[in-house]
Amino acid sequence: MSLAKIVMRKFYRDAQGSPERLPWHRESPSRLLAAAVEASERGVRALDVGRGAGVFTVWLAERGAEVTGIDIFPEAIAMARSLADKRSVKVEVLTANLFDFTPERPFDLVYDSGCLHSLVDGNINVYKQTLLGWLSSGGAYVLEHWGKRHALDWRPVGPRRRPQTQIKRIFAPEFELLEADVTDFSAPLPFGPTVRGVGYWFHRLPPVGHAV
Repeated sequence: MSLAKIVMRKFYRDAQGSPERLPWHRESPSRLLAAAVEASERGVRALDVGRGAGVFTVWLAERGAEVTGIDIFPEAIAMARSLADKRSVKVEVLTANLFDFTPERPFDLVYDSGCLHSLVDGNINVYKQTLLGWLSSGGAYVLEHWGKRHALDWRPVGPRRRPQTQIKRIFAPEFELLEADVTDFSAPLPFGPTVRGVGYWFHRLPPVGHAV
């Protein structure tokens, strides 16, 4: 088992089934996720990638989305199912490696909060091709990633930090960036003392030669 998996599994086991004990826990969605949902028709089909405790999987379902959430950790799946039961919403949560997950039909919205920058067992080019297989033409992709504040903003442990220019380049030309949000916040060592969080709202462009 990789070091990243060992660390993540320890976080989930230490939380003992309580999402609030996870160090990345948030109750409220990002502004860009809320905006993407608001811009979509009600009843959107959504995928929450590496969805952790399922807080936003459930949030999406409460707003009328047909939601699938995937994660590689059984502890995370158990948290998500428990939360969905408490909120009385229907969601599909699956234990799955993102590179092996093949949906029956594309999604209208894909949300990734922390999966890409902590990528396990794969590379970013394969991730992009996988994303293209998940997301319908014209669909929304909302990514939350750790940004790079300057050339020396690097740590030997923790999520990968990438500048906005690199993120835009990775997803071009198939994705158009609609909006980005930047927030600097304090984090404990060895991750901090300061971390930059960047949210991205992308629109998947239709293939060249196809009508919009």
